[in-house]
Amino acid sequence: MPPRSCADYLSSNVSQVVAPVEDDRESSDVIDGGRLSKAERKCARIGALVGVLFFVMLATWGQPWRMFDTGPFSSDFYDVQARSMVHGKMDVPADVTQIEGVVVNGRTQMYFGVGPALMRVPFSSWTTFFDGRLSILSMSVAGGVLAMAVARLLKRAHSLVGGAPPGRPWWFGLSAAASILCTPVLYASSRAMVYHEAIIWGCAASLAGLDLVLRWWREPTRRRFVAAVLVAAFAVSCRLTPGIAPALAIGFFGVVLAFRRQWLGALTAVVGALVALLGFALFNWLRFRSLFSQQADAQVYSQIDETRRQFLDANGGQVVGPQFLPTTILRYFSPVAMGWQRMFPFVNFGPLQRPVGGVVFDGVSGQSSSIILGAPVFVFFAVIGAWWTAKSDRTRQWCVLAAAAVIAALGTLAFGSIQHRYLIDLLPAVVVLACPGVWVLGKRWDSFSNLTRRSLVAIAAFVSLFGMWLQVGLSLENRAFIMNPDASETRALVAFQNGIDRRLFGSPPANVKQLIGEDLPRTGNVDGELVILDNCAGLYHYSALSKWVVVERKAGEGRRFVVTGMIGEGKAPVMQGFEWSLTARRMPEGVVFAYDATNGRHEESKPVQLPDGPLTLDVVADQAQPSTIAIRHGDTVLLEAFFVGVQYPEPAPGWASTPGSAPLCESLLSRIKE
Repeated sequence: MPPRSCADYLSSNVSQVVAPVEDDRESSDVIDGGRLSKAERKCARIGALVGVLFFVMLATWGQPWRMFDTGPFSSDFYDVQARSMVHGKMDVPADVTQIEGVVVNGRTQMYFGVGPALMRVPFSSWTTFFDGRLSILSMSVAGGVLAMAVARLLKRAHSLVGGAPPGRPWWFGLSAAASILCTPVLYASSRAMVYHEAIIWGCAASLAGLDLVLRWWREPTRRRFVAAVLVAAFAVSCRLTPGIAPALAIGFFGVVLAFRRQWLGALTAVVGALVALLGFALFNWLRFRSLFSQQADAQVYSQIDETRRQFLDANGGQVVGPQFLPTTILRYFSPVAMGWQRMFPFVNFGPLQRPVGGVVFDGVSGQSSSIILGAPVFVFFAVIGAWWTAKSDRTRQWCVLAAAAVIAALGTLAFGSIQHRYLIDLLPAVVVLACPGVWVLGKRWDSFSNLTRRSLVAIAAFVSLFGMWLQVGLSLENRAFIMNPDASETRALVAFQNGIDRRLFGSPPANVKQLIGEDLPRTGNVDGELVILDNCAGLYHYSALSKWVVVERKAGEGRRFVVTGMIGEGKAPVMQGFEWSLTARRMPEGVVFAYDATNGRHEESKPVQLPDGPLTLDVVADQAQPSTIAIRHGDTVLLEAFFVGVQYPEPAPGWASTPGSAPLCESLLSRIKE
């Protein structure tokens, strides 16, 4: 009798549904729930550890001792949310969330799920020391959970594929490691920020939840059902997509029980699915007075950014809708969604994705690779697994998991923004479909010739390494040039790129030009372009998303000044320029710096204790994009403001400027002139 499809199943009568499941339970794999053996579990743990260690090394740029350094903006969101919940409230300080805050009834709320915040409670409820320090650890734990869930799902798929080979323990170790190293999960290491932590936990909890749901279905006990519901609830509270997949799977299995007329079991399963969703709905109601939606127009960023308002107006105030699907599908499943460059790491995001049909997307969207290039081996097995799931899943168990994971992924595809990190949302669906694909190919492996087998292994190794290289390259690009770049890290990568380029190609360098003037060019720029202003007054890197990023400034050349002078009790200028001044005054509680412009713009620092006597300050007064005023004393940032007028800066009387150097910029300038 030919295998029956998922569609056939929907029209089957009760006896036809039960029989295949009972037949399958004759195998030992189903009797033991498809659990990993001791050797398989050991290999899976080793593979997960390898993946996590590489993730940590990339997240810390090879300096694991910096794992607990304070992270950039948003790395403390979950710490602050945890502290608020312990004190019986959901709102958080507006100065923490800044543009990401959502103002509801005069209170600022976070729109990120509370799952990772709940894990912060033991650390952040009683001290602020850990604020912003736990993101890399949290994402590493999520990576380990994800890797082990992939290995377990691979084993659970084994019993469903008739005639599948027994497999070897190292297969599970390889799958666990590859789930981190050869997928967009690795990209999340680029920055320890709330965006990446939320999405990696959503993916990890989704896969772990799907595994527990299937284990409960095969071994239906009260304890396993409760565990599946709890993890499903946690997954949804981390990120609605893809976290909703386990709850959907429980509900779908409830429908299966209803088809069998097992009414009590069906009711229990449906209630369990609703309970899993209830946690998300409850917290969402407490914050936004809505069960599942959030007020996008109430976000601070929506109120201050004209482009965001245009996006919301064009889409009826909604950020999710079917009008976005043609564009996102085209990008996320494109086989060519990447670019090449002469500079290390030789790959980049490629051109932005143009919206299909004139649909308005949120901001500068479209800088992303695709799941095909990001996880090529998993996608290959997923194609095989999708065919098997639709045609040959006799028990219909995998149909349920696949349907839940695919439906959960649709939320990301219908979102009006295209970002590379969103590919992680698609991973649960790809993994679930890929697991049976491994065994389908495995049972036919011996029928292939030696040449075919060697060719397949070589191709698989090549595309896996390529996918890994692409994620590493995009991670480096994102960290150094796009997402909250740190000037020292940006400079380090550009210097490394310049060194490799010199050895490979000699001079002149690629995409480097010198300009004389006050401003950077606004049009006609290409990704990766470097511009030297004047005699190394500033070196800047261009990317489509972040525009111009500062790489290096030479002290004394008009954009950065190392000045020495005295700060008295009266308000006196430190720097001055055309229609603006930077002043300082010493007060009992500390020194206060202030920027004032004739247009009324005023920025003031908090009081800071500085020693008496002559002080040396590092002052940036850069009119280039974005125009910036910043003051440092040693490693301490005293004042920083952007989009201010700082034309024609010079030290005020009584402050002496010390010239400096810009080794990287000067090296590039010398290559231009060679």
